[in-house]
Amino acid sequence: MPLTRIKSSAIATGVVGSTQLADGGVASVDIADGGVASVDLASNMVLTGTDSITLPKGTTAQRGTAADGKFRFNTTLNQFEGYSNSAWGAVGGGATGGGSDQVFIENDQTVTTNYTISTNKNAVSAGTLTVNSGVTVTVPSGARWVVV
Repeated sequence: MPLTRIKSSAIATGVVGSTQLADGGVASVDIADGGVASVDLASNMVLTGTDSITLPKGTTAQRGTAADGKFRFNTTLNQFEGYSNSAWGAVGGGATGGGSDQVFIENDQTVTTNYTISTNKNAVSAGTLTVNSGVTVTVPSGARWVVV
């Protein structure tokens, strides 16, 4: 019979482990925000329901160890980002506009951190751009960076 509700005060810290719980053994549990320090799942996580989840967030300087597949919200850039192929990049978004128009893509006017255009890719920036002192934009052989 699956465990349907656990009262945290009823179980001592460190008592319940993988040998005490069978696959599917917990049908539902209420855990206070911050009540789980970390989770390591061996396979895909499935979330049901209609609410939302809160992702890790922090500044550009607070990014964790780089590894393909990481996903977070960057509070410096005010955007979701993911890590893939040796670089952090924006996730989602795209063109925006008034109402349902999707005609505007905005870019910053100052390059503040080193950037390498991905191999076999091109990049486009619009308007007057400033590359800060000491910052390098690397364009690999065969790639192009076009500023219009």
